Amino acid sequence: MRTFTHSLLLGTLLLMTACGEPTSPEEPTKPTAAEKPAVKAPTPTATPAATAAHGHSNGIQPTISTSLSLANVTLNIAGQGTLKPMSQYRFNIGLVAGTPGAIVRLWIGEESGVGSVKSKANGHGDHYHASAIVPKEVNEKTALWIEVQSVTGERETGRIALQ
Repeated sequence: MRTFTHSLLLGTLLLMTACGEPTSPEEPTKPTAAEKPAVKAPTPTATPAATAAHGHSNGIQPTISTSLSLANVTLNIAGQGTLKPMSQYRFNIGLVAGTPGAIVRLWIGEESGVGSVKSKANGHGDHYHASAIVPKEVNEKTALWIEVQSVTGERETGRIALQ
């Protein structure tokens, strides 16, 4: 037991000295020209209108790009997806006018929402991100439905046709 304690103490001391700061301050070395990384100029990229408000697109190339005014809130909506049963659409929604903090719910299907999965958009100040699943049955009444509840409690639902 005594040997173990001495070994533990000695190991701890060695570890502390090995991991401690150097006793004498050293001058930092400057990298040579060969060691410096090359600096590249930024590459301009096109920004869809709906994502320009918050500066990123999450890789979405829009198949939907429109504006919609509901409950005294105007939104730019950019979405990408395919109108086939059980596929997923992804949306970036930018707040154009109105008070930030509105609740945005959406679903794909009929206005009643029967057979659809309703989802609430995640809000981040002046923009939202959301996804919606196409229902099992797609017909001529299938559309993207967006419900906006303003900060004052006013609710309104709008429709966007899908291709």
